[in-house]
Amino acid sequence: MYKLVTKGEGGSREELKRRMEVRKYFSLADKDGDGQITKAEWFKVLNTAGVPTTMREVDGFFKILDKDLDGKLSFSEFLGEESHIERIFRTMDKNNDGFVSKEEFHSVCPNLTAAQVDTAFSTFDTNNDGQLNYRE
Repeated sequence: MYKLVTKGEGGSREELKRRMEVRKYFSLADKDGDGQITKAEWFKVLNTAGVPTTMREVDGFFKILDKDLDGKLSFSEFLGEESHIERIFRTMDKNNDGFVSKEEFHSVCPNLTAAQVDTAFSTFDTNNDGQLNYRE
């Protein structure tokens, strides 16, 4: 069934039913049909459904689940699934400390020169601590 209701891959019958049920509610919330839920859409759905919610609560929900920081939730973000970017970051973070060092970065991208790695870090290491965290 379309990769367990769009990208859930395999899984049990119960998991398929759960994903289909969540997908139904996700689609109802996605008023413009773009495959993503905005804060305003989620706020309206919750309050219309009788779940009194403040925009501050919605902001907190999005802060946790919006992995790509675009201000919207995709279906996989809505489910709390690991994103493609998170998998790449986890692959690069060899020692699992939550940071990617220049050495870890270079081990995953061995075709880059040391100067290119330095350039990448000078661009993306916004707090200049010599390592990248997931948000950077």
